[in-house]
Amino acid sequence: MIDFSNKRIMFLATTDNMIWQFLIPHIIDLQDMGATVDCFCAKTGFWFDQLKEKFNFNMYDISLTRSPFNFKNIKGYNDLKKYQRNNKYDIIYCQQPVGAMMGRLIGKKFHIPVIYTAHGFFFFKHNNPIKNFIFKSAEKFLSRYTDVLITMAKEDFDAIKKWKVKYKYLIHGIGFNHKKYLPSSKTIDELKEEFNIDVNDHVIVTVAELIKRKNYPTMLKAFARIHKELPNTKYVICGTGVLLKKMKNLAKNLKIDNSVIFLGYRIDINKILQLSDVMLLLSKHEGLTMAIMEGMYYSLPIVVSNVRGNRDLIDDDLGGKLIDFKDDKSASEAIIELLKNPDLRKKMGSYNHEKVKKYDIEVVRDELKRIYNEVEL
Repeated sequence: MIDFSNKRIMFLATTDNMIWQFLIPHIIDLQDMGATVDCFCAKTGFWFDQLKEKFNFNMYDISLTRSPFNFKNIKGYNDLKKYQRNNKYDIIYCQQPVGAMMGRLIGKKFHIPVIYTAHGFFFFKHNNPIKNFIFKSAEKFLSRYTDVLITMAKEDFDAIKKWKVKYKYLIHGIGFNHKKYLPSSKTIDELKEEFNIDVNDHVIVTVAELIKRKNYPTMLKAFARIHKELPNTKYVICGTGVLLKKMKNLAKNLKIDNSVIFLGYRIDINKILQLSDVMLLLSKHEGLTMAIMEGMYYSLPIVVSNVRGNRDLIDDDLGGKLIDFKDDKSASEAIIELLKNPDLRKKMGSYNHEKVKKYDIEVVRDELKRIYNEVEL
């Protein structure tokens, strides 16, 4: 087993947002086991300071980017070497592909054991073959400097089975915690009034950043088809991102702008999901997205792209529909069927609510503790 008592851990993620959204309980567990945890990541928003102030985490701002080809990562790597020489960490615990790349290079240089939690490799089915070859080759090479490799999607776990990693695991995500939601001062009826949603309106919801990977153009085109047949339907989008203005313009060009509600960043996602009928997410690729788990918990049927991660969460024809991410026509047909059939929505939503229980934060914490008990570093 790993004895974390009196150990210093370099906990490495690419961005502060990743730690804020997904990793807080796991860092606290490491601290409870006696470890001193120093968090290294790029400061990208309010999350960095909140992690220091609210949780008293030791935070270090490092020059890292989500792109492995950005030269800023070189400075990040050099800074990490300095911190290792000064602080002499005993274990490196890394997340995300770029963070994991840096962590394993540091581990190799200083002969430190490395634990890597893969939230979704940069290579995946339907990706550009050249990119897949480059990213898979890099991950496979770095795996020889990885002591423990933890995956969350079956496709990722299948990919690493023959790699030179001593310990390989598949767990149920990073942990879904429905207790995290802050109580909202507004009722669902008040929110509907605020969003101009009529009592007889159908509501489709997407919770995702407005970035290229999330494939918003296809989802908006699907909604345009839906709205043509069911004009009393609203499309609620929760998220911010670089494509916000462009997607608003696309909605206007598709003549659906009066029925698409861009809400931006929300802390009351739970209430918004409860006023919705169907969740939609046609990402080009995913890890194991928390937004889908949220929709499952609130008993929504979910129409998703048939890609890694989504396939793990949504069982086709049981909890929703798996659709080719380019196929706005099939997505619209699946949603129209669900909107016209409340019994089917209820049946699929109940199925999802039951299935998501195995992705609960307490289940995942127990899985990780079992891994820590099995591993010898």
